[in-house]
Amino acid sequence: MKTKHLMISMVVGFLAAGSATEIAAALPKTRGTGGESSAEAVFREARGYTVRIRTRIETPFLGDERGAFLGAGFLVDAERGWIVTNAHVVGQSPSDVQVAFAGQEFEPARKLYVDSFADIAVVTLDHPVHGRRPAPLDRVAPPVVGEPVGAFGHPLGLLYTGSRGIVSGYTDQCGPDLIQIDATVDHGNSGGPVIALGDRCILGIATAGAGGDKADRLNFATPVEDVRCILRMLREGVTPCPPRLGFGLLKDADGRHTMRVATTFDSTRWPLLPADRLVAIVGAPDSLENLHDLVRGLRGRTGPVSVIVERNGRRLTLVTHPVLREPITGRRGISIDGALIAPVDFEDEVGSPDPARLAIHSVDPTSTAQELMLEPLDILYSVDGRRFGDLDSLIAYVRSRPEHPLAIVIRRGTPDLYRDFEYHSRELPGSDVQVVPGDAAPTMAGK
Repeated sequence: MKTKHLMISMVVGFLAAGSATEIAAALPKTRGTGGESSAEAVFREARGYTVRIRTRIETPFLGDERGAFLGAGFLVDAERGWIVTNAHVVGQSPSDVQVAFAGQEFEPARKLYVDSFADIAVVTLDHPVHGRRPAPLDRVAPPVVGEPVGAFGHPLGLLYTGSRGIVSGYTDQCGPDLIQIDATVDHGNSGGPVIALGDRCILGIATAGAGGDKADRLNFATPVEDVRCILRMLREGVTPCPPRLGFGLLKDADGRHTMRVATTFDSTRWPLLPADRLVAIVGAPDSLENLHDLVRGLRGRTGPVSVIVERNGRRLTLVTHPVLREPITGRRGISIDGALIAPVDFEDEVGSPDPARLAIHSVDPTSTAQELMLEPLDILYSVDGRRFGDLDSLIAYVRSRPEHPLAIVIRRGTPDLYRDFEYHSRELPGSDVQVVPGDAAPTMAGK
């Protein structure tokens, strides 16, 4: 699939690398006794566990686009047939996914889990993979700035190609934590392994590039820590879904999330006050340094969860009641004359007197909805004067109504200085109605 290119409008801060002696001392030692691993040997090994991935998306939900795409992935569990890649490679929408190992034909794969926070997905072949070793994920030490790495994948359609570089730094200015590398990540690399050349372990997933074709472009990898956490939970039959964060965190002048609370949207579940500093989650091994730590510590956890906060110079333990985001693999919608309508979940609208429940996710460019200038992110306000709080009630109404055009009212943001929204009316013929996906919604299997 197309590598996701990040729009970065600020200079990304690189960590100081220190002296060459300090870097060498900090780097992990090479496996075995035969001296330092050559890049050739690392890439030869990676060829055995790296795959090609083809994805076709017919009806895109928010976050995806229609089309056919090529990306990469790597085997992580041969017995279960599990392969890890980027979420944006296989899509967050219903899609056809095919996988091929080097020297083999493509075969269908099923999306087992797609994460709605980190850009991570697990797909399965639903049969064991014989004769191939999984990618080594047992690296415990975090990447060291200056450490040699290799990115392996299919850049610009050149299959099973490696590029070398170093770890340049870390950033959370583009969303979840990312490792900065100067090994090139191009279209077709997305989802492939980023490997420590010293010990041959996977450091992350090749995720994105920024800067176009410039020689000084930035390249990013998703850290492997979340991959290990997600795989462990899936093997245990526990959902790894991230939490719905019913509160806002302050960002600093560099655009990074601090652990200080700006406001809470749901004080019943999150009894936080402005300026509270989140310190730790009881039961999680690490203190909270950033948003990534917070989400990782709350993955799969519901019910009462104790959180340590600092308030007015004192540390308090608060009992929170998080809920999880819905699995992306269960996404459903209804397409009416080319406008795909599906649920939206804005975490900061909890408790709003008129929250957005359903919205247009995409518009077929050849459809009646396109002619009527409906747009993605238009909020569905009413149909035939009726309000609908969930997708199933809308589907039932559209399917059972007498044949007549549908009077649609949508809510859309406005540049007006005195209003946030304006309301538009449209009349759709209602002659082309399809539930997406057409078959039963898939479920997530843990084992």
